[in-house]
Amino acid sequence: MKYTYVYIIVFISALVCCENSDEKITIESSTEGLELVNGILELNKISFSGRLTTRFENNKLKSEIFYDKGKKHGSEKYWSKSGALIQERFYKNGYKAGTHSAWWSPKSPKFVYHFNNQGAFHGEVKEWYRSGQLYMSFNYENGNENGRQQLWKVDGTIKANYEVVHSERFGLIGLKKCNNVSDSEIREIVKNEQ
Repeated sequence: MKYTYVYIIVFISALVCCENSDEKITIESSTEGLELVNGILELNKISFSGRLTTRFENNKLKSEIFYDKGKKHGSEKYWSKSGALIQERFYKNGYKAGTHSAWWSPKSPKFVYHFNNQGAFHGEVKEWYRSGQLYMSFNYENGNENGRQQLWKVDGTIKANYEVVHSERFGLIGLKKCNNVSDSEIREIVKNEQ
């Protein structure tokens, strides 16, 4: 009976040690044996859990992505050569989640997207031109357009301005209708180009 308790204690200690040995590791994207198989990142044929990094020639961090069981889980970040953060995304079990942001420069946003935990747009979605002019401002609810949607041209004039209510669009959609061109008009155009 006395030895049984000793075996149980040793067995439990071994389990605890094995459980703690699953600590996250950091590897470079150039690591041998690293490959993407059907959307799962594997290291030597085993689903990778840990931190994957890439570096610039000067050894500064270029990217950092966290994985759990081969799927993106946690943050994904990218930096410029100067060290400025240029993109930050979040994942949960391989799905886009939370707020995804990118910048043209430290004070100039490129995009801000919001996602639910299943990878669908949820909330405000914005994009900017490099000039700083807002390009789009859309609103989503679980992957579907909902509410006010706007697009702008690079000069700041409105391109589309509509509202989605119960999956129906109301307002200026921003589409141009094409006119059919007759065969005789095409022949005239070709003749003038010769």
